[in-house]
Amino acid sequence: MNVAIAVPACVRRGTVRTALLRVLAVATLLVAAHAAAQSDRARVELGLGGHLVADAWNPVQVTVRDAAPSVLRLRIDEGSLLEGPRIVGYRAAVPGGIGVTVFQDDLYVPAFRSLSWTLVSGRTVLASGSLAAGDSDARPLDVVLSSSPGSWRGAFAPDARLVEVAASDLPARAAAYDGVRAILVDGSAAAPRAESIAAAAAGGAQVLLSSRLPASQAGLARLAAAGSHRLGAGAVMHVADDPEAVRARLASWTPQERSRLVQALAADRLVRPPPTPSQPLMLSLAAAYALVALLGLRFGGAPGLAAALVLALVVAVAGWRLLRPASPELTASRTVLLGGGELALALTVGERLTLPSGVVRFAGTGRPLTPVPYTVDDGTTEVTLARWHAVAVAARPALQSAKLRFQAGRLHNDGAAPLREVYVLGLGRQPDLAAGAERSPTPGEEGDLPPELARLAALLPRGTALAQAPQAVWIALPSLAVGAGGGP
Repeated sequence: MNVAIAVPACVRRGTVRTALLRVLAVATLLVAAHAAAQSDRARVELGLGGHLVADAWNPVQVTVRDAAPSVLRLRIDEGSLLEGPRIVGYRAAVPGGIGVTVFQDDLYVPAFRSLSWTLVSGRTVLASGSLAAGDSDARPLDVVLSSSPGSWRGAFAPDARLVEVAASDLPARAAAYDGVRAILVDGSAAAPRAESIAAAAAGGAQVLLSSRLPASQAGLARLAAAGSHRLGAGAVMHVADDPEAVRARLASWTPQERSRLVQALAADRLVRPPPTPSQPLMLSLAAAYALVALLGLRFGGAPGLAAALVLALVVAVAGWRLLRPASPELTASRTVLLGGGELALALTVGERLTLPSGVVRFAGTGRPLTPVPYTVDDGTTEVTLARWHAVAVAARPALQSAKLRFQAGRLHNDGAAPLREVYVLGLGRQPDLAAGAERSPTPGEEGDLPPELARLAALLPRGTALAQAPQAVWIALPSLAVGAGGGP
């Protein structure tokens, strides 16, 4: 016997609704689990400790776990509402493999209207994110390495951007510290690597080491064995374990303005455009050709006119072959090496003039000194230019061994080539310094500096030594007195 059971419609609708809700909940959990798995597999960090500094070089780090090779892409819009978008692109290949893979780079981040990034492996997006104009902050960072960083808050200005970073996360590249003003190490947390501290100081930061560093961090203390020690564009200093002492040190320190040094380096055109005939010469040639054409037409008729046309074609071809440059692109570069102690920060500007329109490429990561769209693609900087246009690109700052040193009151040339146009601000011109030589500076003739040196000298403290080398200017900052604040 068949028995029919009647189910009310409201019950059926409630059952279907409950089932749909359960399916939706399960799907949501699956999506969340997938997103969590993706975030565990890949992480993109921009800036030091996740803090970007606009108009400065910033570290970029990608960490992937058990992932296939991927590609990191950044899109930065540095335009405005009036000018419209001006896009800066960045692309880098990130290797994959079993285990953890870390990719690190440095990128100049201009003041932006928007910034977005994606990390893609095949068709899978491993990570993505974006920042708005409100996140574009040009204030430098003050980094505190301490187990209780809050206790040092009073040592910094109220508007300071105080950042807590693990010692192991500090990079060992000078460019990564372009937006860092000071680093305070009080010895209560894990010790940073000496290479990272040296890179930070040489990149222009003021590194303050507490006088109470434990014996396990003696390697850091030796970086400032004399109390205050120049290192590249910055300094390493000992300081009393007291917020007021730190505040006094910070107030007395005047950092070197690396961006202004780069602008001064590129104030003159580095590339000389190919020579063009003068206007009087062109007028004289045109008059001579007109006379020849008229004489040919007067005495030769149609054959004379044809000869004049052939002559014009021959002269044009010969002139083009004689006057055209050997290459469609002309390149020149200049470097200023800002040294203190044993290290120097190399600031290089390259300029390229293109005769036909197209894309000009610079080896290495750089940033144009004029506001134009550009792309950094796997370590190559690309700029699209119209014909007969030039662009100057500042390369990523890098560390070198200092060839010109100003140590214990003596100038040292540790290079293999002589240094010319040696000048000490406050003492005047000095004799050329031969390779491997050293000499105590003496009072000499002041003024009469070459224009490129004069522009740099206006930005440097008294006692700085400058010297010319082929395609480079060496700068040796003066030593810091024991207990001095370090300002010029």
